[in-house]
Amino acid sequence: MNRVLDLGGRPVEYTLTRKTVKNINIRVRADGTVGVSAPYRVSDRAVEEILVSRGDFILNALEKFAAQTWQGGGEPTYDQGELVCLLGERYPIRLREGKKNRAELVGEEIHLQLRAPSDPALRKKTMEDFYKAQCLAVTTELCRGIHPRLEPLGVPFPEIKVRSMTSRWGSCKPSDRRVTFAWQLVRAPLPCVEYVVWHELVHFLHPNHSPAFYGCLEQFVPEWKARRKELNSVLCP
Repeated sequence: MNRVLDLGGRPVEYTLTRKTVKNINIRVRADGTVGVSAPYRVSDRAVEEILVSRGDFILNALEKFAAQTWQGGGEPTYDQGELVCLLGERYPIRLREGKKNRAELVGEEIHLQLRAPSDPALRKKTMEDFYKAQCLAVTTELCRGIHPRLEPLGVPFPEIKVRSMTSRWGSCKPSDRRVTFAWQLVRAPLPCVEYVVWHELVHFLHPNHSPAFYGCLEQFVPEWKARRKELNSVLCP
């Protein structure tokens, strides 16, 4: 039986099989599918609670396999004229040689200046550094705009981190007062990025994905489902 469960803001589809087994077993496969086997006596709700409690394990495994698949083909090369996304808009790459490796948005183009423009690894690293800086700037600005509405509820202004993720858009660690965002997020339209920022900050009030969490999120972002759907359908390189 195929089901969908929200883990970390990402809909994860899994197949539930009932068997004469003693424990609930979770298998994340290399093709990105998730299989769960459970005893007949265990309720569907109990199965979902176990999956939520193992959410980090499942997402980390999906991220690992997705990264392996990503490296197998279809990865952006950031070559001359290639279209790349920034906040939902597509911009062509303009390569040029220069003493410093840097990327910047200039008008309707992204100028990629490199010591060795023909080096694909250097192009990739420089563009990812650009995306990380852009993501940090955008998410920090959004946090500053959102935080005043959550501060009266006891939510601290968080430390903001950015790193590469391939199976989720963000994470929150209330005990460390820290939120982390996938730099890939900055490719999506701004309303989608804003939804993820709200999602992670609301976790300071509700650290799980309980009905109370989604009820609170809906109070602040009534259209969060539409934004999440758009985000998960974005097909930017």
